[in-house]
Amino acid sequence: MKLKVGRHQHLMKALISVVCLSATGVPALAQSPQALEEVLITGSSIKRVQAEGPLPVQTFTQQDIERSGVTSVTDFIQQLPAMQGFTSLAQSVGGGGGGITTASLHDVGEQYTLVLLNGRRIAPANSGTTIDLNAIPLSAIERVEVLTDGASAVYGADAIAGVVNFILKQGYQPLTMDARVKVLEYGGGQQQNFAISQGWGGLQSKGYELFLSASLDKTNRLKSTDREFAKTGLISGQYGDLIYSLPDSAYGIGLSSRSIPPNVTVYSSGAPVSFSPYYKLNSKCPTGHVLVGSQCKFDYTSSVEIAPELERAAIFGSGKLKLGDSGWNLFGELAYADVKTTTRIAPFPGEFNLPYDTAPTSLYSKYVKPYIPSGNDFETCQATDPNCFVLVKYRLYELGNRTNEYANNSLHLVAGIEGSLSAWDLSGTATLSTQTVKDNYLAGYPLEAAFTAALTSGAIDPFQYPLGTMPASQVAALRGTQFIGTFSTDKINMLGLSGNAQRAMFNLPGGDLIASFGADFRKTGYKSTPSSVAAAGQILFDEPMTAFDLSRDNLGAYAEVLAPLINKLDLAGAVRLDSISGVKDKASGVTSGKTESAATYKVGAKYQALDTLLLRASYGTGFRTASMRQIAQPQVNFGVTGGAYACPLPAIAASNPSDPLLTPGYICDDGQFEVLQVSNSSLKPEKSKQWNVGLVWEPLDAVSVGLNYWSVEITDAISSISEEQIFDDPVRYRSLLGVKHKPTGSNYIAMLDKPINLGATQNQGLDWDLSFKKDLGIAKLTTRVSGTYLDVSRYTTPLSDTEYEWTSSLGKYGANGSVSFPNVITASATIEYGSWEHTLSMKSRDGYKDIQYSYDECVFYDPNADDCVAAGLDVPSYTTYDWSTKWLFEKNTSLTFAVENLFNEEPPRSLQTSASHAMGYDPRYASPYMRGFSLALQKKF
Repeated sequence: MKLKVGRHQHLMKALISVVCLSATGVPALAQSPQALEEVLITGSSIKRVQAEGPLPVQTFTQQDIERSGVTSVTDFIQQLPAMQGFTSLAQSVGGGGGGITTASLHDVGEQYTLVLLNGRRIAPANSGTTIDLNAIPLSAIERVEVLTDGASAVYGADAIAGVVNFILKQGYQPLTMDARVKVLEYGGGQQQNFAISQGWGGLQSKGYELFLSASLDKTNRLKSTDREFAKTGLISGQYGDLIYSLPDSAYGIGLSSRSIPPNVTVYSSGAPVSFSPYYKLNSKCPTGHVLVGSQCKFDYTSSVEIAPELERAAIFGSGKLKLGDSGWNLFGELAYADVKTTTRIAPFPGEFNLPYDTAPTSLYSKYVKPYIPSGNDFETCQATDPNCFVLVKYRLYELGNRTNEYANNSLHLVAGIEGSLSAWDLSGTATLSTQTVKDNYLAGYPLEAAFTAALTSGAIDPFQYPLGTMPASQVAALRGTQFIGTFSTDKINMLGLSGNAQRAMFNLPGGDLIASFGADFRKTGYKSTPSSVAAAGQILFDEPMTAFDLSRDNLGAYAEVLAPLINKLDLAGAVRLDSISGVKDKASGVTSGKTESAATYKVGAKYQALDTLLLRASYGTGFRTASMRQIAQPQVNFGVTGGAYACPLPAIAASNPSDPLLTPGYICDDGQFEVLQVSNSSLKPEKSKQWNVGLVWEPLDAVSVGLNYWSVEITDAISSISEEQIFDDPVRYRSLLGVKHKPTGSNYIAMLDKPINLGATQNQGLDWDLSFKKDLGIAKLTTRVSGTYLDVSRYTTPLSDTEYEWTSSLGKYGANGSVSFPNVITASATIEYGSWEHTLSMKSRDGYKDIQYSYDECVFYDPNADDCVAAGLDVPSYTTYDWSTKWLFEKNTSLTFAVENLFNEEPPRSLQTSASHAMGYDPRYASPYMRGFSLALQKKF
């Protein structure tokens, strides 16, 4: 009998791994026991003894982070099983990441996961609430608390998916220096990390405490050509009885019609005519190109990088000052980070109108005229009809890769006072937090006027030379046309004021009922300032960029109670009122949207059923408004689609022959389409309901079992229709297709990235955790396996303005261009003996159904039927193992050697088109780094 393995195969794999890991004597992310003290636990404003409470909070200590082998906050957070749907660093390479990395709990979305620093909000990475994890210094972290239950009434009703709270070090710490270097077996991606920290004083003994840390990190880039699985977009293979070959598809997925030398399209009164002059002349396409129809299409994947270069410098400081014997303390924090992410994507995909000149030496006469089909009336109509022209689609290869540096400077300042008055514990805090993000163009972007002048003067001839063969004089002339400098600057600032008062109100059978009251105010601004070049649209193929200066106010108040009704039963409840203003654009003086207000609440219970069994449950509501840019941003360019698509006009013409998009002269070619980002001032606030029920069971001293079943439902969900949905059904999504008007007079059919209230989302699943800790006499063994089982993950897509349908990405590449994984699991084991510590860890996620291609796209071919078929790959599961050995060779000095991806697992094959410019795998779900080796030294003085 054959064993059928389905969605639960990873649970089996994880349990087998735990047995093996335990047998070999080796954990990752194990929760170390901590001394009981009265502290604030994430999800509550009430200080209590740190232990299990009504809400599910996962705590990871500094030791857990060290054992995981990560070198950044991003790497640590994004490897947790509960994290899905975040922005990875690889998505900055042509995928719209903009240099940031984020957290997203339970695949609900990064905009619904609230990230805090010491329990306080920090300036977002955009105009909403999403936080860039790059700005948080790893070396300063004492512990991380992850509240996996949403809508905390304490921090804000917008924490719908949950909260990630980074608790940083404070007080006395020995002088500590850390240095680490990492190299990859197949090259690229080398890392260097250095950190130093120290703490002084003691609040009770010396009346003050101070902690300072500084760190420097650098990661080198990884090019597509550094990895066999990513070096080309010319992907083909066998899938069962089917053959897939992207270059042979209807419009060349993974390829671009902007080529070297260029393709041309002749627009006349008849149907447009496209061809490659180079192919017409040489009867072959140049190196790095494939013939699709009559055009030579460029394999742009071969010229990109798949992981960017990153440099980070960070400083953190915290301090407290005791005000004599008054019972009051002053406190403050400073966090500064300078993060530079440098991305390199394919050379500039230029398009321009070729000047019509019948002189024998003109570019038109030499390269276009001889190949225009007889009977075409271009030469007669071009003089009187502006819709008659020759469009040149040219990849400016000799200009080099488009190279962007996202320079992010963040500053976070906190000042406050805390103490007691009568029976009340009081605190007040002021926060100033800023982010300044500069998009610096380092190479590869031509100025339109300079490029046109070089072209018309004959200084460059784009038609004659295949890639890498242009004469040095022409290369110099081409590179002389580029813009180098700051293209735009975004500045986000947040000013926050908060206060809290709590006290024991009266006694209950289980202890004191504690009440907490608080209020907070935030003013958030988002200012975008284009350079003069950006404002005038001087880059080839760009539109003018509009400046904006948005701001809004948030005012909230809350009350919370913790009521120990009896000795083993605690009840908790909180209610919150929020008022969020409309968005004012100081640049235009216009206010968009209106003030939105809501009351939300949270109730929970904890019951100690047995000495070894704790039960808990909670229920709450949430409320979130759209971001400032979603409500009030002027229309801006947003690059091009990640995938290539067929022109939607034939489908639109069949539905409505008088549609304005069918205006003669509008350019609509198969391939990648321009994207325009637009706002929507009519967006309604999102509302949510979430609940969880769980248990913690410790049947033996050495064994702990944690289970938590959770659910999050959002109505009036704000999102955007994916590019796949729009181009698969352009008639249904006609309102999301528009026109990009070029300063030169050309008009291109473009996709509109517009936020709308899509309807609803529902996510539901189980977080589980098994751990085993045992002192074996000669060694200590800690083993842990944890995971998230996503049972329901669905969302609605619109059928019309009033009708919706449910769809899902669970276990498949869905309509939103993403995958929701049923199972994400980590397992680990650590054995400590003498001066040695060994850790083996595993990370695993399910396989899934890849993007499905239609019959018309002809990506998959059935040789038995001699015809194209609709199909998609089955992407296999992805599991990697890491090993590390730590040697404490002196009392305060340790050396750690680690091997990442121990068995050198390649990312599984995927034909995705929306994650980034990388092809052949999906960088959101699998790492391209392969096996790596690192050596780390830590010295404490």
